[in-house]
Amino acid sequence: MLFGGVISGIGSGLAIRFGGAMDGIEVMAVIFAKRMGLSVGTFVMIYNVLLYIICGVVIHSWILPLYSIVTYAAALRTVDYIVEGLQREKAAMIITARPDDIKEQLMNEFGCGMTLIKAVGGYSGEKRTVLYFVVNRFQVMKMKGIVQRIDPCAYITLTEVADIFSINQDRT
Repeated sequence: MLFGGVISGIGSGLAIRFGGAMDGIEVMAVIFAKRMGLSVGTFVMIYNVLLYIICGVVIHSWILPLYSIVTYAAALRTVDYIVEGLQREKAAMIITARPDDIKEQLMNEFGCGMTLIKAVGGYSGEKRTVLYFVVNRFQVMKMKGIVQRIDPCAYITLTEVADIFSINQDRT
């Protein structure tokens, strides 16, 4: 079941990555997924889960639909890895009262730059700085440790980044 999902995901992922599609839902996924803020695999998974729920209701049995959902969950992750790559980055937005100390330490530790955005607290009205910093998933814990050591009150949000386009990308 899982093996079948991985094999299916590899085939679909390779087809999508090189401009093809296995079926109509994948064509729709390629067209609509990015507009909806979803990955191709997630779009296909949502469609298939809804389809399998309807099938389960119609045939009054949940065994095959649930097996199919597990298979497609494996395929979803495989498609996303192949289409979007294994090296998914994380964008950190760090809101802090000590931006210079954090900026200096992160730039020294990771050897790359960041963007500083001036901000004002919505509740407090105090001036703050937001540091926008992109790291790979293996650097997240190290980055969080550095920030928390310098400013324990810093607020950090992380979002997954699928595509990075930059002239300086090779230098980061």
